[in-house]
Amino acid sequence: MISNTLNYNPIEDITNILVHREALDNIDELINTTASYRASLMDGSSNADPLSAESAASPHSGPPVLDIVSIFNEFEGTKVFAKKSQDTISNLIKDISHLDNAKKNITHSMTFLQHLKILMQSYTVCSMCLKNKSFDLEMSSNYKIMCSLADSTFDNYKSVDEIVNLLRLVKVLKADISTEIINVYKKILAKNPGAKDDSSRISNNLSTDLKQCIYEILETDNATKSKLMDFCIDKLLYEIKEIFQLDDEAGSLDNLPRRYIFFKKILNNYKENLSEYFPDDWEIQLKLTGTFYSWISTDLKVLLKKEFNDANPSIDLFMTVLQDTLEFERYIDLRFSRKVKVKKISTAFEPYSSLWIKNQDKLMDEKFLTYLSENKIPDNLNNQSLVIQSSADLFRTYRSILSQSFELMGNGSNGEGNNTMNDHILKSLAIFFSKWLNEYSKKLLTPLILPEREEIKNKEEAIKYTLLMINTTDYCSRTISQLEEKLLEFSQNKNEISNIFVPIKNVYGNLLASGNNTLLTRILPLDLVYVWREFNNTNWSNILVEDYSRYMITLKNTLTTTEATSTNTDDIESSAPEKTKQTTIELILKYFNRDVYSWNFLDRLIDSITNSFIGCIIKLLQPQPPFIQGNTIIKRKLDSRKVVLIGEQLLLDSQLLKDIFNNLVLNMETDSLQNTSSKRVKKHINNNIDQILSFVKLIMVPMNSPEDYCDNYNRLTNKNTNPIVWAFLFCIKGIEWDLNVWKSYWKVFTLDVNERDSQEIIEERGDKSKTATKTPANNSEFIFTWQPALLSNFQNNLYRIEDEKWLVFIKQQMKIPAPKRSIASRHVR
Repeated sequence: MISNTLNYNPIEDITNILVHREALDNIDELINTTASYRASLMDGSSNADPLSAESAASPHSGPPVLDIVSIFNEFEGTKVFAKKSQDTISNLIKDISHLDNAKKNITHSMTFLQHLKILMQSYTVCSMCLKNKSFDLEMSSNYKIMCSLADSTFDNYKSVDEIVNLLRLVKVLKADISTEIINVYKKILAKNPGAKDDSSRISNNLSTDLKQCIYEILETDNATKSKLMDFCIDKLLYEIKEIFQLDDEAGSLDNLPRRYIFFKKILNNYKENLSEYFPDDWEIQLKLTGTFYSWISTDLKVLLKKEFNDANPSIDLFMTVLQDTLEFERYIDLRFSRKVKVKKISTAFEPYSSLWIKNQDKLMDEKFLTYLSENKIPDNLNNQSLVIQSSADLFRTYRSILSQSFELMGNGSNGEGNNTMNDHILKSLAIFFSKWLNEYSKKLLTPLILPEREEIKNKEEAIKYTLLMINTTDYCSRTISQLEEKLLEFSQNKNEISNIFVPIKNVYGNLLASGNNTLLTRILPLDLVYVWREFNNTNWSNILVEDYSRYMITLKNTLTTTEATSTNTDDIESSAPEKTKQTTIELILKYFNRDVYSWNFLDRLIDSITNSFIGCIIKLLQPQPPFIQGNTIIKRKLDSRKVVLIGEQLLLDSQLLKDIFNNLVLNMETDSLQNTSSKRVKKHINNNIDQILSFVKLIMVPMNSPEDYCDNYNRLTNKNTNPIVWAFLFCIKGIEWDLNVWKSYWKVFTLDVNERDSQEIIEERGDKSKTATKTPANNSEFIFTWQPALLSNFQNNLYRIEDEKWLVFIKQQMKIPAPKRSIASRHVR
């Protein structure tokens, strides 16, 4: 089985041997046989005859074998021959290499000598020009060449003594030229360029040379340029520093404004007489101002520290100096278009910033005296919004203080100043603003709210002052948010600033709520009370469904907003139209300063009228306690037949109510931008009217059979399963207190609910994926969400029934929970 080929694969033989299970029983024998065969092979290879190997290598036993020794000998011969060839070639080109090196050296020497010649010429020309004080284009060009060669070309030859001496001479010449240039500027700054004398003429002549030569020389020597600029700035500021020294009276804190005036004169003198000697790109004026800022800031810190270490520091002096400093900085910013980037002088006031903020209280006290004496309502309401004018002045003052504070912080918008100190200033500002906003709400806005028990004698005046308070509060609230955002923009501790504004925001939010509640609960009810009084006075027992009810016509007239005019019919000769008196709702909507409040007011008005309308219906149809007295069933005043007729009339009235609401919206649509608000309010109207219609239609459902009623109930209440809602609606329909009738209708209702629950369980088991989207049971209070107190009273009265059978039915079968007892309810019992 074992093959003699080199590609022999033993796996195949092993697979064939072990293909049967019985072969495993002879595995030991197989191993022994394999070991014996291996041993025999090893013995045979060790005893092999060496001659057999030689015979195998003979020409007659196989292919020829290469002679390794001859190959190595041939390789060594080739190597020797290559070495001899290389030596021969090197001897041939040796002289050529020497010639090439000589050529390079000659070229380098010629270049060096040429550069040396140019350097010597440039040096000689510059020396002659300096000697003759001739600053011209020839000197500037040679100076640049000299500096370039000395700094780059000859820097590598410092080991040569002659070159070192030459570079030393060039360095001395450069220093002499720099000194001469500075001397020229000394003469310029020492003279008055505006005077008509010889020195002035010389200076004016030098100005041309400066522009043509010295500028170029200085551009190649930044060190000399910087030294010259520092010298000129020190020279320009020398006089002001000599005059205003800290240990002199002139250098005191109260003379600080004089320094600002003096510096302005320096700037003006430079611009008129000296600016021609300095290129614009040197920005001498900006550097001069920066140096002045640094010097004045250092002195000011010392002066302020000295002032406040005194037992009685002068706050008035501090405020005057601060104001002068801020005005001077504004002047500099305006003059140089805010190009001065150095630290502001006013940053020296930062440690004392709280004193400045506290000092603003005096200003605000004076402002409030003016605010309280001013007329609150604008004289011309047709051209102005109904807003207290002092509120705008208040926030103008705030913005001014805020702007000055940012300047005091070293222009916090540029990131200058100490962050900790800035946060302290911002916190102080937030407290200051909140304090006076609270004062404004107490002294000017809160007194405009109509007191709870005060009788309204002039409704139009009450509307004006209430809306004056709402509009002004709204303006203040929006501006408070803007102030807060501005402070937060520069504050590192945003939460602390926001927390300071939370209480004052709540104050103004409560004022807005109070104003709107006054309109809805104090002013509008003066008109709506007649509507609901007419509803209650309607003879519902003998109602005839022919037209809209009188109370609904009154409501329509009360809520109508119109600009129509009516003609005086009593006097035919008079053709002048008489303006119709504006309704309350029209006056309210007219004076709102922002449309968003008009739409929100309409929202709340719709809810208020809907709530009152539903309350009147429930009070009309609900049973009066006691429901059952002993064994006697108290007869209902309105039976189910009359309730159906009442429902038909209410259905007609509800349609008119919807039209009234929609007309209010229609009269508000004066701008296409209000479409969103209009759609929102219309949707709100539709939702409220749909609930009323569902309620009224349920009242009208005939009591033909429990099954029919159950189907209509589920459809109109969206399958409501709340037992107290079912019971109250059943009573409202005028059903007598007959226990058998109640049980029959309740039984059908509970069977339907149980059937729906069972169906949902089956569907849930059939499709597990629907578990997450299972529709919860509708256990809401339906229409009684508007009147939860009436529903709670009905629940209380149910539990006051003394008949045991009824109590068992209410508690065990209907499972109506016991009402929540309160101290008030126990007293009623």
